Amino acid sequence: MVHGALPAGKSSLSDDADRQPVDQVPNTMIHTRRNHKGMKLAPWQLKRAQELMFDQMTGVLEVAQIAQGLGMSTAYFTKAFKNTVGIPPYGWHLRQRITRSASLLHDQKLTLSEIAAECGFSDQSHYTKAFRRLTGITPGRWRKKLRAGPVCVEDLIKPN
Repeated sequence: MVHGALPAGKSSLSDDADRQPVDQVPNTMIHTRRNHKGMKLAPWQLKRAQELMFDQMTGVLEVAQIAQGLGMSTAYFTKAFKNTVGIPPYGWHLRQRITRSASLLHDQKLTLSEIAAECGFSDQSHYTKAFRRLTGITPGRWRKKLRAGPVCVEDLIKPN
């Protein structure tokens, strides 16, 4: 078909019989953009996504790889994960790494650098900044609190 040409027998793209006033056209025809607010992961998808994220606990989170493992696009997975869990995948992954590091702080033999490396942080400084941003205190202070008595790791992370 030549650019700008119409199919045979059509004087325009829409014959008069096909035309409707805009207020009578169904919303599905007007709003072609996908609504991402209702997208959620099925329980099995969430479980699988979290397993894949735990496999990447000591490294950089590859969201595209997780989405591919679930047969989804990266954008769809990211939105659906956030709608299901309440935070984006990277935020959830970071919280898991910080929670794990807080557990490792019980072992006085481990240095902060060793814990940072074990939990996938590039260095102690990066770990300390992430820990403080998420908890409000440094890993060193958390370790001191642990010496004073039992502290629940779940109470460590500030709510959003």
